Amino acid sequence: MNLTQQITIALKKHLKQKGLTYAQLAAHLQISEASVKRLFSESTFTVRRLEAICQLLELDFLELARLARGQQELKGELSDLQEQTLADQPRLLGVFYLLLNQWQVREIARQFEIAETELLQLLMKLERLELIELHPHNRIKLLTHTTLQWREDGPIRRKYQSKVMEEFLQNDFHDEQATLRFETRELSAASIAVLQRKIARLLTEFNELADIDASLSSEQRQGMALLMATRPWVFSLFSDLKRKAGR
Repeated sequence: MNLTQQITIALKKHLKQKGLTYAQLAAHLQISEASVKRLFSESTFTVRRLEAICQLLELDFLELARLARGQQELKGELSDLQEQTLADQPRLLGVFYLLLNQWQVREIARQFEIAETELLQLLMKLERLELIELHPHNRIKLLTHTTLQWREDGPIRRKYQSKVMEEFLQNDFHDEQATLRFETRELSAASIAVLQRKIARLLTEFNELADIDASLSSEQRQGMALLMATRPWVFSLFSDLKRKAGR
């Protein structure tokens, strides 16, 4: 993660802490909300824009740099031991998943069938794993990025990935909030590169929306999954046809 990305994440977190929306920031900068979203998704801040944003947030550049350095220290990937411990204890993994999605401890206790003593024990385990810091009144500080990446071929993926994919794709996707599209076309190398950049931008925007909505109560949010995949591929029927035609 480069410095510009670290600053962008620090700004988003501070906006959320202040309870400010992109719309309010847009009004302050005298630009459209869409332009603000583009600034954050592409991390294209000019010095003048940064000064204006810091003014609204009551920050100076030194404080912003400190926040950015703190963001850099967060873990983007867990150790094998950390993942294995989570994989071996589904309830521990479940609580950690909710914390990653910025649930408050009181919301977890209220909405899930888990005793207060057990929840506290699970939080203490997560602290011993150095995944969170547990503060007075059950306030939590995450020691990982909210967009944590599970290790390739690590314990979590080995144990849960196939089950997650199976459950996800079993849905009929008829709900008005669901979308499933599958397209196949032939593209040049240049167009493939453009497509990959657009996918990366969409993923960034997906996580930005989650960060913005994290300030809402759990009742105002619902779990959403985003599946995107692209690779060189030809349906076997057509690849067989091509091979026969080349004889």
